[in-house]
Amino acid sequence: MQNITGVRMVSAAATVGALVFGVRGLVGSLPFAFGVPQSVLLVATVIGGLAGVVVLIAAVRARDRRALAIAVSVLAFALAWGVPGPVGSALSFVAQAALVAFGLLTVWTARGAQRTLGWVVTVAAALWFVIGVLIQTVVPLSTSQEFLVVAFAIPGLLQAVGYLAAAVLVAVPLLRTVGAGAGRLWDSAEVR
Repeated sequence: MQNITGVRMVSAAATVGALVFGVRGLVGSLPFAFGVPQSVLLVATVIGGLAGVVVLIAAVRARDRRALAIAVSVLAFALAWGVPGPVGSALSFVAQAALVAFGLLTVWTARGAQRTLGWVVTVAAALWFVIGVLIQTVVPLSTSQEFLVVAFAIPGLLQAVGYLAAAVLVAVPLLRTVGAGAGRLWDSAEVR
């Protein structure tokens, strides 16, 4: 019984970490969201980082490569936000690479909808990396404000897609519990 509870707790922590950085990517890509206070972003990042630590410890103990990949991604991204310069950029690349690894491990081990979501995570994280590097190294084709807003919003949207799809994947143990409970309620219902 404790093992099932532990899996659910780790799943909840991984879900929180992935959701935090998925929403952060979404907030960073929306032009009207520039007014989000830094204190809110800092608190969310700390919560996501702590969730990453919980998952990392559990993943190392259980030798679970998928959980380790999502934990490294979440933790590296949390640390990248607080560290400026080349170290922060390197941590961001580690977060992206770990998210790609999480997606590939899911593709290799899962079936059906989970495998499809694994591909979504893999492609979104890989494109997030490639487009992020291109934006930092290639001279923009146009200097119009509209073009730059769209160009700089794309990596945030890809980050959001990758982490939110990963959140769904790591929430599977929680979703199974909810589905089982809903099934029991349906079976015991008088009205059908």
